[in-house]
Amino acid sequence: MRRYGLLLSMLFVIGCATQTPPLQPPIVVEGEVVSRGQAPFAALVLETAAHNYYLMVFENEADRQAVAAEAPVRLRVEGTPYLDRWQGIPYTHLRVHRWERLR
Repeated sequence: MRRYGLLLSMLFVIGCATQTPPLQPPIVVEGEVVSRGQAPFAALVLETAAHNYYLMVFENEADRQAVAAEAPVRLRVEGTPYLDRWQGIPYTHLRVHRWERLR
């Protein structure tokens, strides 16, 4: 019985150990940025020509406000993608490092 207790303890510790997901390398995407959702929960979403969607997360609030003021707008964005939830649904987020307006 003691062996089973030790075994169960080891399995519990191993099962609870979390492994951080690997960091994704930065990517560059181009597309149209639009505002989605209702205020105050609206978010800026970039849609590519291939119909990939990225919820944009800006490092700088001034950048977010500048893009929001121009939306809808075409941008080239460099950022790090990651998966998170938006409005209860898994959604690809893009942590924006740099952006530039396209003509």
